[in-house]
Amino acid sequence: MNPRSLLDRYLLGEVTEADVRQLDRLLAHQPELRREYIRAVAAESGLREIALERSVHSTAPAQLRQSRQWRFWGIAASVVAVLLLMVLLIPTNQSADTVATLVSSENAAWESALPTLPGSQLTAGTLKLRTGIATLGFPSGAELILEAPAQIELISTMRCRLLDGVALVEVPESAVGFIVETPSGYAVDYGTCFSVKVDPDRGESDFELIEGEIGVHHASTGDEIRLTQPNHGVKASAETLRAQSREELEEMASATTGLVRIGTDGRATSVLPNNKRHKFVDPEVLSVRKTENGKWDYRSFFSFDLTGVEFNNVRSARLRLNLVPSRRGLASRLPLKNQFGVYGLTNSDKADWSIDATWEDSPTPEDGVLLGTFEILRSAQRGTYGIANEELLQFLRQNSDRNVTLILVRLTTQIEGKGPVLTHMFASDSHPEAVGPLLELTLDRTAQKPPETQR
Repeated sequence: MNPRSLLDRYLLGEVTEADVRQLDRLLAHQPELRREYIRAVAAESGLREIALERSVHSTAPAQLRQSRQWRFWGIAASVVAVLLLMVLLIPTNQSADTVATLVSSENAAWESALPTLPGSQLTAGTLKLRTGIATLGFPSGAELILEAPAQIELISTMRCRLLDGVALVEVPESAVGFIVETPSGYAVDYGTCFSVKVDPDRGESDFELIEGEIGVHHASTGDEIRLTQPNHGVKASAETLRAQSREELEEMASATTGLVRIGTDGRATSVLPNNKRHKFVDPEVLSVRKTENGKWDYRSFFSFDLTGVEFNNVRSARLRLNLVPSRRGLASRLPLKNQFGVYGLTNSDKADWSIDATWEDSPTPEDGVLLGTFEILRSAQRGTYGIANEELLQFLRQNSDRNVTLILVRLTTQIEGKGPVLTHMFASDSHPEAVGPLLELTLDRTAQKPPETQR
């Protein structure tokens, strides 16, 4: 039943016990419905007072004084009831500004000013998911699953805007009317499950109905296409809104995404000069540090299997590294900006390194060529960093028939004191929250037979 209709029936006294329980659940999760409920109760109290006042004019003076006393206590009781409702019906586990909750994340790496730990309450703002999958829950009961790379703007408890990427939206009856906007259109949900895909480069949005019913509207003209059949969709562009059949959607699903991601498959490690790896090397992170005397330096290296990738179809390459909070050393001893270098291994004698390699036997910057640098502010604890340039692409092309090894070092060292300086840490494949090193290869969309999009 529509929440507004249920509220109207409740005020008229035409509800069952099951209806009351449903209304209680809706009021606990929908701030807008709570406010409407409170206004309705207050309005009903006001109407009763008007009726009481009219009846008072026809009474005797003694009766008038008595009626006014009852009127005073009636108004006071109404005010207390409304205030009590406001206190009791607003959930205590959410702040008034919360529009969603980050329910879970799977190997997620973020770029966001909003909190990104599972369970975090989220206010209005923008989230950018670089890698992985994340689930957002809204107070209404709506649930949205993001698949990276994606960017979403949280607007209110009943509205969001997908700016890039793919989202799966599940809307129960309690959240009917939930809206997902895109740059070219928006979908109003009528209790259903649907998916949205936004391609900002082409200026297009694709809506696909999985179950139930949605109305898709054009952003400029306001034209609407109502979807009631599963596996049918709508494509929205800057100019038009066009219905899509099941066959068209299947053809789109088989097309290339234009992006290949390659991970290390666990082949990544860190080393330090004293070789006490069992005590100081954490397999969940890749550690890098440079000290004045070199005694407590760390460097990391990792490899990617490029066999099977047709580099004639690759337009650009990017190395992504996810910074995670460090547990060793003091950031205050570092310069404001810290520079890191990525080297490509060219010394074939070091190509067969092992995860348990010693400092002396492991690949060093001298065994390769500098492919690029990047900077991190000393105050940063999280974020996605790396390099994307022609040098990286050419190195990968020249070594596309084998595993390539990249070496990561910090080029800057401490500027204050002799004490322990911060060790920067980046996620490895076994990190519980963030994704390990990734190569992202962008394909030429005109390629006829692109490689697989996930490896």
